[in-house]
Amino acid sequence: MSVASVLRIVVSPGAEDDFLRAFRELGVFDHSARSGGFLGGRLLRPLGAGEPFVVIAEWEDAASYEAWLANPVREELKEKLDRLLAEDVPHGGLYVDVEH
Repeated sequence: MSVASVLRIVVSPGAEDDFLRAFRELGVFDHSARSGGFLGGRLLRPLGAGEPFVVIAEWEDAASYEAWLANPVREELKEKLDRLLAEDVPHGGLYVDVEH
């Protein structure tokens, strides 16, 4: 059964466009895919000012997500995005789809 990780990212005011550009240019989802077990993801931009961005990613299983969290590439990406964030990003919560 696949799992979904949900991550809330609070971006510094005025840095929203830079964050979007950096997320794409760094190829975060491409790196996630190379980590293994990544089935796809979405980056959602909030409609309300000051609200967090949300990343929803689907993984083959919880172990695949844990492997991504332990991947050194993830830390490198985080360091490059940190300057655009208003606060530290905790690990995302894991969820299962109850409809399938």
